[in-house]
Amino acid sequence: MDYRSLADTGIQVSAVCFGTWTIGGADWGRTDDRDSAKAIARAFDLGITTFDTAPIYGGGHAEEILGTTLREVRDQVVIATKCGPWEDELGRLRLDLSRKGVFSQCEASLKRLRTDRIDLLQVHWNDQSWPVADTMETLKLLKESGKIRAFGVSNFSLAELRQALSGGAISLQSQYGLLSTDIERDCLAECARAGAGFLAYEPLGRGLLAGRYTATTRFQDGDIRNTDARFKGAAFKRNLERVARLKVVAESLGISPAQAAIAWVLHNPAVTTAICGIRTAAQAVADAGAADIRLDDSTARKLRAIFGG
Repeated sequence: MDYRSLADTGIQVSAVCFGTWTIGGADWGRTDDRDSAKAIARAFDLGITTFDTAPIYGGGHAEEILGTTLREVRDQVVIATKCGPWEDELGRLRLDLSRKGVFSQCEASLKRLRTDRIDLLQVHWNDQSWPVADTMETLKLLKESGKIRAFGVSNFSLAELRQALSGGAISLQSQYGLLSTDIERDCLAECARAGAGFLAYEPLGRGLLAGRYTATTRFQDGDIRNTDARFKGAAFKRNLERVARLKVVAESLGISPAQAAIAWVLHNPAVTTAICGIRTAAQAVADAGAADIRLDDSTARKLRAIFGG
């Protein structure tokens, strides 16, 4: 496993990060907590020491599984979670970046994670009616109190990102992969310029680039991919054709298409870690292996060309 510095924090993160959205028990169909725990444990054994979660992943369930499973190795891992959106007692999504709200959300995450500090607390989504500078000041107070070690943002626009970085944020988490390269021109370039960390989520395009799907694939009720345009009609057909070409390149390298896609993300020097949604121990093995793959520039360009990036 390759390890990288998270900006200038002194925090070392694994190049492949375990993303927990898929194990929260919502948005991705049925999950089994026993399989989730095995996946987390196997990932740690393979050197994945960085885990990304959020209060809205299953209404906090992902945080609870993570906290329980990692309790004995807490000092050996980096846990990143988020604030802003949260679910009330009726399951309704709320967005609260007030000082009181963020403090309360942080305390709730600490309890679910069974820890006394969060390594990286990220603003999950910005509230455009709330000043970014005020949110950064709130996070600074949490850092000064020892509740968090560092703070960053997620899903911010370029203008919002610049405000956050000037207010002390050290990282951005955003979607990036062969299916989503637009961010290279603005936010990713800004992170590179500022020396900020960049956490790439959905490097596999919600599993599309893993090469498991066919034109007849159907997802469970409640699976977010049922409403994702990339998995519908002509777009899905076109993407499956691209994935078929991805498989050819991957096979020529002796790796899986998923590993090729993750390695492509990690080939970009501005990327700190690739957040992979892992549901099983087998997926942990495959995704962890991508960290040891080094693509040459020619292969990276070939993969980009397949997807028109």
